[in-house]
Amino acid sequence: MEEILEILIDTTLDVLKIIPFLFLTYLLLEWLEKQTDKRFEEILKKHNRLSVLYGALLGLFPSCGFSSAASSLYATGVISAGALTAVYLSTSDEMLAIMLSNQAPFSKVYPILLTKLIIAILAGYILHFMGKKKEIAISDFCERENDDHSHGILHSAIGHTLQVTLWLFIITLLLNALIEGIGLENIQSLITQNPRFSIILCSLVGMIPSCASSIILSTLYLQDVIPFAAVCAGLLANAGTGAIVLFRVHPKIKENIQILLYVLLVSLLSGWILQMIL
Repeated sequence: MEEILEILIDTTLDVLKIIPFLFLTYLLLEWLEKQTDKRFEEILKKHNRLSVLYGALLGLFPSCGFSSAASSLYATGVISAGALTAVYLSTSDEMLAIMLSNQAPFSKVYPILLTKLIIAILAGYILHFMGKKKEIAISDFCERENDDHSHGILHSAIGHTLQVTLWLFIITLLLNALIEGIGLENIQSLITQNPRFSIILCSLVGMIPSCASSIILSTLYLQDVIPFAAVCAGLLANAGTGAIVLFRVHPKIKENIQILLYVLLVSLLSGWILQMIL
């Protein structure tokens, strides 16, 4: 009973941190849809290339809220797949908080952030220019969500936020229960007992859309259990709850899977390259 209560508390706290990001994102989208002259859509299209850079920089902030918000912006066509990927790759979820709380030296922290930023920008722009262009379609998103605009943008933004938050809570709760069932110690043992496969294992752990994955990776790195290349690979793959929101708001499942596979591939290749040159 105590374990169940702890899982519920952890899940609630994880989701509560993301709600403000979701609400502000949906409020912005609702406001953009109301702009009948399409002036702001033209501005967004004009500065679309910079979205990759902005996404990579915002992703560095210690919160998975930006990855969740980016998923919704991608679903409406406001940002490209490249920009979304840049956010996913630069996001580190709980990494910075764990390292600061453990008083890790700056020399141990900044190389990870800098590496993630550079790779996020490069990989983001590759996909941005090579990927299929999406048109801004906020109205299509609202139609899929059965949005009722009769009560104003604030009401609609709250409605979207509540719908996605409920989905996020349920999936995060199931994932946290699964991780608790497997045991964090067992996941750590799997990585530490197979050092030759640390890049692959850390990347796969990073793909778990939960705060637990970034906590495990950061802790093992601080304890000098995994090398720099492995922790970078894992944290590059770790997009927090962004993937959960993506599957909720973007109905093209194949496209979603391709984006996540691209993130995983970039993480693996980056880890192997760092392992060879360091």
